[in-house]
Amino acid sequence: MARVKISEFRAKNLLSQVFGFEYTGVSVDLSKDISQLGLTEGNYVVKVDQAVKKRNQFGLVKLNRNASQVIDDLKDFAEQGYSHGLVEPFFEHDQKDEHFVAMQLTDAGVELQYSSQGGVNIEDNKETLQSCLFGFDSDISTNTTDLNPDVIRKLLDLFETNQMTYLEINPLVIQGDKITPLDAAVEIDSSAEFFAQGWSSADFRAPKKTLHPAEHAIEELASTTPASLVLKVLNPDGNLFLLLSGGGASVVILDEIASLADKDIIGNYGEYSGNPNEEDTYLYTKQVVRLMLDSKAEKKVLLIAGGVANFTDVAKTFKGVIRALDENIDELKNQGIKVVVRRGGPNQEQGLKLMKDFLDSKGVTSKVSGTELSIGATVKTAIEELNS
Repeated sequence: MARVKISEFRAKNLLSQVFGFEYTGVSVDLSKDISQLGLTEGNYVVKVDQAVKKRNQFGLVKLNRNASQVIDDLKDFAEQGYSHGLVEPFFEHDQKDEHFVAMQLTDAGVELQYSSQGGVNIEDNKETLQSCLFGFDSDISTNTTDLNPDVIRKLLDLFETNQMTYLEINPLVIQGDKITPLDAAVEIDSSAEFFAQGWSSADFRAPKKTLHPAEHAIEELASTTPASLVLKVLNPDGNLFLLLSGGGASVVILDEIASLADKDIIGNYGEYSGNPNEEDTYLYTKQVVRLMLDSKAEKKVLLIAGGVANFTDVAKTFKGVIRALDENIDELKNQGIKVVVRRGGPNQEQGLKLMKDFLDSKGVTSKVSGTELSIGATVKTAIEELNS
């Protein structure tokens, strides 16, 4: 199951169906011309609709805006790199009518959380939260909260029908029989799209992500080669940097590190596979090495590892790795960086010899092994070198 956030626009449309109100929000694609939205006179709320937490704190929710201000706000969101916005009529209400409601799928059923004091300050009113667990039979007679049972029943039906894993409405404005969700966040099980009627993959949203320069460089490089090149920066000031080959082996190695040491020591995750040529491997390694050298950690280890490759030429790729290391050899030695190597596959003996001879000739502290050393033992060696 993959939990994916859907747009607030879609979530509000779903809620309008169960609570019987007309939803008039407008979803805006910020990559298109937004100068003519056709808004009438009146006051509006303008938001980034992109699964960003604590939008109010980051100035991504604008209240009581006129039509001209709405356009300016949307343009500002676009300039910040966001892709979707939401425009809704401003809803006048009394703060005392604001409630908090959340539902979350658990192994035991659906957990409900409710507070009669909702709104942006809900975190300051945690003592008011009431909770209740409903089994998968959704028997609401077990409700122990003060939330109206009819509201609970409608939300549970919506939750289950639309394959939701999380639903939060804050605030939910309750004025007698009138119910208005002012802010809503929904996560769904994306693997259930075939069964869903209220949403589709077009409604999926992810927060804007500012790529680290190294990540951006590898994305561009990956777009020019048939090989697979992936780089994710986890901790720029980490101690252990990874130059891994093979998608499966790279995940195993990362899990092994996390099980043996504090995960914060890991500087990056990534992998190169699909038989990249020497030049691609050189350019990829340059980014990892630069990332490692820029880390403020006092002790650092470079782990060059992978499983037994089927197609990737160990000797060819290691020539690219060596070129990148050689370009930065003085900095590597000045920072006392140690190198641990474990690799197998086509031309592994030649490749391992090239690597060992290079590291030894440059006076770099290293341990170079082939498949005689297991992946688990290799990770343990890298951590021991880091702690020595």
